[in-house]
Amino acid sequence: MSLALYSALALPLWGAMFALYFILRRAGLKKESLVAKCAGSFLAVGSAGLALWLGGRNPLFHPVFWFFALCTAADALLELRFVPGMLLFGGAHLCLVAWLWGLAPAGGLSLALWLLAYAAAAWLFRRELPTLGRLTVPFCLYPALLGASLALGLALPFTAGPSYWPLALGALCFFVSDMMVAKSELSHLADFWQKPVMLLYWLALYLIAVPLWTAA
Repeated sequence: MSLALYSALALPLWGAMFALYFILRRAGLKKESLVAKCAGSFLAVGSAGLALWLGGRNPLFHPVFWFFALCTAADALLELRFVPGMLLFGGAHLCLVAWLWGLAPAGGLSLALWLLAYAAAAWLFRRELPTLGRLTVPFCLYPALLGASLALGLALPFTAGPSYWPLALGALCFFVSDMMVAKSELSHLADFWQKPVMLLYWLALYLIAVPLWTAA
């Protein structure tokens, strides 16, 4: 199966899950909407698993497969208990960093991008940080992990070839989406932002999986 064929099959399903998730949320059906949300994210687990299997690799022994699996589990936990969900997303990013590092180890460009990403997160939450109390440590650690996956992903087109541009864009979408989620949790942003956040998140999952298909 090619990337084009997979995309033709999977993207309409993602669109349907996107619509269903917000329809159920609007109707006040929280549990049902959570099932739709996790079903949408699970498409990325299937994408990664199928692409790795078609490429002759066992998904269970590949860190990027567990990145997608942990993201799906974190989707459920995040809406039930925010901080444990964030920590589970942190575990997902550890898996992503391990995979990205294997593609091309960090260099000067990655370090510069990481510092820039962390500085951007610090500026974004400059008003919220003094109010976090005991949550300060996890809220400082998570952007460090998220920034690491962003920095490694953004550097890949320059260190490993232009075929990694979709992954680089996906890492950027993930960073922006997660920063918006955290900002919403701490500062209670308007409901308007929920749709862009979810769109960026699922777009990130799709794009990060693209190199798996081009290598399959």
